[in-house]
Amino acid sequence: MNNGFIIAGTNSGSGKTTVTIGLMRLLCRQGMRVAPFKTGPDYIDPAFHSVATATSSHNLDTYLLGEDTARYLFAKYSQNSDIAVVEGVMGMFDGIGEDGGGSTAELARALDLPVILVVSCKALYQSVAAIINGFARFDERVQVAGVILNHVYSDEQFSFLQRYIENHCGVACLGYLPPDGGIGLESRHLGLIQAGEVETLIEKTDRIADLMAQHIDMTRLLEVTRTDRQTFTACKPAGFDIPLQGLKLGVAFDKAFSFYYRANLDLLEENGAELHSFSPLAEVELPKEINALYLGGGYPEVFARELSENHTMLQSIRDAAENGMPIYGECGGLMYLTEGISPTEGEFYPMCGVFDCHTEMTTRLQHFGYCRVGWDDVQTLAHEFHHSQLIPASETPNYNFSFDIEKPENHRRWQGGLSYKNVLAGYPHIHFYSDASFFRKLAGWWKNQ
Repeated sequence: MNNGFIIAGTNSGSGKTTVTIGLMRLLCRQGMRVAPFKTGPDYIDPAFHSVATATSSHNLDTYLLGEDTARYLFAKYSQNSDIAVVEGVMGMFDGIGEDGGGSTAELARALDLPVILVVSCKALYQSVAAIINGFARFDERVQVAGVILNHVYSDEQFSFLQRYIENHCGVACLGYLPPDGGIGLESRHLGLIQAGEVETLIEKTDRIADLMAQHIDMTRLLEVTRTDRQTFTACKPAGFDIPLQGLKLGVAFDKAFSFYYRANLDLLEENGAELHSFSPLAEVELPKEINALYLGGGYPEVFARELSENHTMLQSIRDAAENGMPIYGECGGLMYLTEGISPTEGEFYPMCGVFDCHTEMTTRLQHFGYCRVGWDDVQTLAHEFHHSQLIPASETPNYNFSFDIEKPENHRRWQGGLSYKNVLAGYPHIHFYSDASFFRKLAGWWKNQ
């Protein structure tokens, strides 16, 4: 890997996702092997990256994983690439607490990568230089190697701003994107990469890449992000080895269930587990060969009608639960295991009915952000983001709570992790590399129940 950089923004909405996927697409079109990454726990942006590069994107979250593990995963998944492109999160210095834990800046320091800062010039002219100066000088441990300007109307405007910024900030001004409603990526709760949308997204990434080729100095960008190191090395964290030979794990994967950290699945396979992907939407029953089940997150509420109409799959999962198969569900997987989902008032779509409760969608976020999850004698950091709540069917439902959950910032606590027989499901999204003991417990539970 001769090049690597992080694309940061001054704030959410600066255009960094648009710039990121455009650069990724353009670099791929130029024949480079691009290793895509995302700062933080988000699933949506990595899905965009995968469309742009036709390869898996990986999350690097220094708050969830720690800096050493983030370095390891970066080294592991960039080793066969020509260039690594890391999309930041929120504004560059935004994170947890005064130290900005999990921020783009913290990751830049941990990986020792230069930063390309995306700055919107909407309603700004010379003042944009003051913003760039502030970001470039705020933390000398973070190298802002260049800037890309968004919402610039003409070559003449850019030429003036480029001279002004480079004279006053000493930072390379690499190019710009014009305001163009046809290339914006809308933020919405619904699944962003669904059947029928992939081709549209490929067309959009190509349009963005075309604009990048026209308005970005790619030669200069590669010069300011070049590194002398041929490879990036880091030690594998200890404790993640567990013999999983014989574990044949069914993994739900389709339009409704797609929220998995690729590193989680790779870790299971590296330890000997056999993964069998299947579609709860399209297939009639669980794969015959599996002896455990992983129901990840996604958007079951968007596809509630289709899921509820697949009666044989619902019965297959219900039978597996009653017969003692170890089943683990996360967020959307939890919702699927309840009696049903109510996307709006008056609507109800039956689901697997393993747990004596149903899922109601809400307009407000119920839990959002990092949390600490305790399960018996182990605990791990995790992340929650959901617009739904569980409504028990009675005062004495058939499930217990296995998780003790706490918000690290304010120490607010609640219970989660519904358990019934050998079924365990909760709202938190867990990156297995966050804690070795938690991973070994979950993986061993899948194998040995």
